[in-house]
Amino acid sequence: MFALGVFATTAQTHAKNDFTWGINGHPLTKTDYNGNLTEQINTIKDLKLSSYRFDVLLDTKGYAKNESRFSSLLKILKKNAISPLPTVMQSGFKDMDISAIYDIAYKQGSNFASTYGEYLSVIEVGNEGDNKTILSAKVDGTNASHYNIVKARRLLTATKGFIDGLKSIKPEVRVTLSFSWIHFYYLQMLKEFNVNYDIIGYHWYSNMGDITNARSYGNVLTLVSKRFNKPIWITEFNYFKGTTVVNFARQNQYITNSLQKILSQGIISGFFIYELYDQPALKRRYSTEACYGLIYKDSTGNYNKKEAYLGYKQLVEKYMSSSF
Repeated sequence: MFALGVFATTAQTHAKNDFTWGINGHPLTKTDYNGNLTEQINTIKDLKLSSYRFDVLLDTKGYAKNESRFSSLLKILKKNAISPLPTVMQSGFKDMDISAIYDIAYKQGSNFASTYGEYLSVIEVGNEGDNKTILSAKVDGTNASHYNIVKARRLLTATKGFIDGLKSIKPEVRVTLSFSWIHFYYLQMLKEFNVNYDIIGYHWYSNMGDITNARSYGNVLTLVSKRFNKPIWITEFNYFKGTTVVNFARQNQYITNSLQKILSQGIISGFFIYELYDQPALKRRYSTEACYGLIYKDSTGNYNKKEAYLGYKQLVEKYMSSSF
């Protein structure tokens, strides 16, 4: 099992002006985010958020597959003083010998930085590598035996190569890597593999319990902060399955009550809700993924705010103006 141990470092309280408030969306990859970028930008500004996290598919050379839309999005975000947090999805390693992966990934990272680096201060490489390499949902991810180590080595090699290439061109760019629940051994693998990342991106949903009192581990924010000694951003957070399974009031209650408890710990330095819009286009194939948004679209096609929209906005404003 993952050893808790006794650690010398302690969690640090972060100044409000260093805190990153954000939201997730899919402006480059999902149907329900097509043709409404102006509305997305206006909503982010109304919520007083400073960052937008979104997925970007890359080709085998490290360039965005939707080059023109990605470049345009970066420029629009900069114009509106919103920091992009692109989550880049690498490609091109299938059936490749592991000995060749690092060099290819390094070139991908350097190409990405050379082309888009002027717009970027933080990026994420991949998404939830823990869930891509864990053996099954029947294990808790706290032990090496819970992972496909061969698959993990390939993934970590690609991740490490991309980050090293990126930082060879733009060393000041910070990199966040995400994991979920109590999959602590994934973070240990990153450490042992000397992956040069800067921020832990924690993903947490209601089905995982209380992040400040999880299973037998207690406050896992404290545990992760002390053990791995990196800043923590919660880069995905919501009621599990969203308003597919609960009403608007219950979703809002979970988010606002949990967020106040989390902020009172003084540990995290960034928080991103998942996500901006509901995605009715997903209902047929991925029904439980369709209703995570703070905004839903009614039968007439108009956008409407859920209670969680106002709850999140009020907490952001409260945090900025007073202490928790």
